[in-house]
Order: sequence, then C-alpha cells, then structure tokens
Amino acid sequence: MLRALFIHLSCSENPFPSGTLGGKKERSGKPPLPTIEAMSRSIDPALNRKIVSFGRSIFADLEDIEESPLSMRYWNSQLMQWSMSVPDFKVSLFRLVDVLPTLKSPEAVGDHVRQYLTEAAGRLHPSMAWLVGLSDCLLGRLITSFMVTRGVRQMASLFIAGADPKEALKPLRRLRRNGYCFTVDLLGEFCVCEEEAREYQARYIDALNTFGDEVPSWREAAPLAPGHPGEISPVCISVKLSALYSQTSSLNFKRSVDVLSERLSEIARAAQRRGALMYVDAEDSGNNPIIYESFKRVFSSPEFVSMPYPGIVIQAYSKGAESRVHEMLDFARSRGAPIAIRLVKGAYWDLERVLSAQNDWEFPLWTQKESSDACFERLSRILLDNTEHCLPAFGSHNIRSLSHACCYAEQRGLTPKNFEIQVLYGMAEPIAQAFKSRGYLTRMYVPLGDLLPGMGYLVRRLLENTSNESFLRHTFFDSEEVSTLLKEPHYSEPHDLAKDTTVPSTAATPQGDGVVMHLDY
Repeated sequence: MLRALFIHLSCSENPFPSGTLGGKKERSGKPPLPTIEAMSRSIDPALNRKIVSFGRSIFADLEDIEESPLSMRYWNSQLMQWSMSVPDFKVSLFRLVDVLPTLKSPEAVGDHVRQYLTEAAGRLHPSMAWLVGLSDCLLGRLITSFMVTRGVRQMASLFIAGADPKEALKPLRRLRRNGYCFTVDLLGEFCVCEEEAREYQARYIDALNTFGDEVPSWREAAPLAPGHPGEISPVCISVKLSALYSQTSSLNFKRSVDVLSERLSEIARAAQRRGALMYVDAEDSGNNPIIYESFKRVFSSPEFVSMPYPGIVIQAYSKGAESRVHEMLDFARSRGAPIAIRLVKGAYWDLERVLSAQNDWEFPLWTQKESSDACFERLSRILLDNTEHCLPAFGSHNIRSLSHACCYAEQRGLTPKNFEIQVLYGMAEPIAQAFKSRGYLTRMYVPLGDLLPGMGYLVRRLLENTSNESFLRHTFFDSEEVSTLLKEPHYSEPHDLAKDTTVPSTAATPQGDGVVMHLDY
C-alpha cells in the first residue's frame, strides 16, 4: 500500500542550475570559499542525532497517511502505478504522451497508439492488448483516442491544477482549506517569437488580477501562520523569466537583461498593486546569469525596493551555488530590505550534461546525488544564519534535507516563522502534511496550463515518479533502510569552488549511464 501511496512523490528531479558562459567576477567583501576538505567535515554529532530522530518521526507519520479510496486522485495514482510497472510499456507510453499534443485527429491518435503500444501492452495485461487492438478499425480508433486522451488528461491533473487561473481557483482554495499556502507557476517551456512572449507575460498579469480579485475574499485566505513573512499575502506566483523574451540568450546578454528587466517590472508592478508575493525561478546555466542580473536590477530600483520579500531560486546541484547564495545575500544587504531565497536541488541536469558534452565545457553541476545533498545542507545553514537578510524556503521532497533545515533552525534559536517548506503540487502531499502538522508553513508549487500542451512538465513528473531511484518508492518499514536514507551526506567529488566552471574547457563531462542523478525537487 505504501508504494501506491507514494507513487506521487519524487526524489529524482533535478531543480534549477547556476553559472555563466562568460568570465568570472571577483567576490569582493564575501567570505572566502571553503576547500572541499572543509566542506566535507561532518556536522556536530548532537545535531546529527537530532536530525535522524526528527527524520524518523516524519517517516513514522508517513506510514500512517493514506489517500482515501473514495478520492479520484487515489484511483488515478493507482492507475499510474499499474501502467508504469512494465519498463518497456512505460517508455512507450512516455513517447506517446510526448507527441500527443501534436496529434489533431482520432485517427492520428489511434495510429500512434498502435505503433507505440502494441508490443508492450500485452506484457502489461491482456486487457491492454485488447484495448490497443481496437485501433485497427475506424470505430476502434475513435474509442481508443477518447480513452487515451482522457486518461492522459486525468494523469496530468494529478500535477497541474488547471488550464487557467479561474479553473485553478477551486484546487487552490482546497489547498488553503487544508492548511497549505501556494505559489502558482504558469507552464511554458520557451517562446519562439515576441507575440508568444507577450502572451506569456499577459497570462501572468491576468493570473495576478484573477487571484487578486478572488483569493483575498476567501475565508481560507486568513493567515495560516500569523506573523510569518510568507503569509503577508495569500497570493504568490513564480515566474519563468526566459519565456518573457524570445531572444533570451547568453550571447545576447545585455539586451536580454534589458528586455527581461522591463517585462519583469510590469509583472512586479501588477503584483505590487495586488499585494502579491512573487518568485523568479532559476533555469539552466546559460540563462541563470541573465535571470539573476534581471532580478537584482528590478528589485533594487526605487519602485520596488520596498516590495516585501521578492523571491529568487538557487540550485544546490550547481557547483557555483554557494557563491550565488553569498551574491544574493549581499544584494539583500545593499537593497536594505530582505528577499526570499528558495533553495532547491535542480531540474536541468540532463540538459546541462548534453550541452557540456556537445560544447566541450566543464560540467557545472555536481555529478553525484550525495554531493548535491551535502551542498543543500551547507547552503541551508548559510541561509538560516542570515535570516535578517532573507526568508529561506526549502524546496525538497528529501526528508533528510528538510529535517536538517528544521533541526538546524531550532539549534540557532529560530522559530518556524523564520523559514518555510516548499513541495511540488501532486507530488508530496504526505510529506507536506507531516511538516505542516509540526507547525511549519508549507507551500505547494502549483503549475497551471493547458493539460496537453503541458506534456513536457508531465513527462518530467512521470519520469521522477517512476524512477527506480526515487526516494519515496522505498518501503519505510525497514529500519535499516530508513537509517540509510537519513545518513548525513558528504561531498563525494572534488571541486575548486573558486573556479568558474562554466567557461569552455577540455575537462571531461559525465558520459553514458554511469552517473545516475535522482534529485528531489
């Protein structure tokens, strides 16, 4: 039952990188970067014992949390687990899901179902082979097309709250009713022309207007944690900045920063009018320097310098993450007002690996999960040591990582009002419930968008949920296994943190399947 319960949950995502394709900057006024030896030292044994004890209590809670069989989400997750149980069927299904948005007729859907799934369906179940066989005739194609399209939409609804802001109001209100705050992300992978970029920007402003009109009137809009900076407003959005300009590129750095700063300012202006909170998401190493520079330009301007807790995202799987944390803390000091910093692991690891290999660049990310986990914990401590300048938000589904943040905060004399926990919508409700029940403000990262065009996001979620390495696909009754999952991570690879790892070099990059990254948000 546990494996069914936790099929929603992921630990294989690679949340957001850092770096630049240009030259490195001097780090004046910042503490010297540590050596790998210093980074690898164990934390205080008493703190580690507290982390392990806290983590065990979270795992114990997870064993008792079950989705009701009366819930549609329960049956959707059961169906997803069953359909992903045969590896070759899973791969074929992913291929179908990936092309589904481009198929414009029932005949096209039926043909692709037959081509992609015929061979694998029989190994899953005889009934699946029969269903796929229906696509051999016209009527069968119509039936198959309807069932496949409906099934994929239901699967996508596990992770995407709605096609547009109005459709999302009901699930967002349910989250607030259940004690969770939210940040809304509008799905959009990239834009190819300025018309698309402007439409994407308009969607953000429309979302702020819709939520600003509706959400404050809810009874559930009352602060979930009175006095917490993250509950200044019940409305929060997360912006994918590169999609606001079709020519965003590291080779077009200055113009990209100029245009994106202007368009981000328009969104920030709408957020400020509505009293909403906002984050700017990190992306890949090529775009991140543009994103961070645009963020600093906008929120250091006189118009927005008083805007409370504008948020930025830093990715712990980047070797340059610690330098980026100090950069953002210095920015908050110079701004004279705190910012929010969401710390995540990273979501672009495979892309970065391919680009680095193609261009003969040194790989800018940690190649081992343990190094990313260790970096996440180290950066958590730095953020919690600087809560006068930032509101830390720890985005992870890794119980060890979150337990470390909570226990270190307590050791520092901080309270749950000094930071928050963030998880992905549809992926980690049991984990969110366990931390919420302990008094921690827990925020869901909620994607919105048309379900079929949102297939890129859906495929990433499915890959994470069905990975053999997924953190929460393990059975938690095994005490020895829980001990392994709660073990303190250490940096498992050398690295000179003072070196700019994103300029082209002849250093080797990870090749083939020898490196397995299974990060968690």
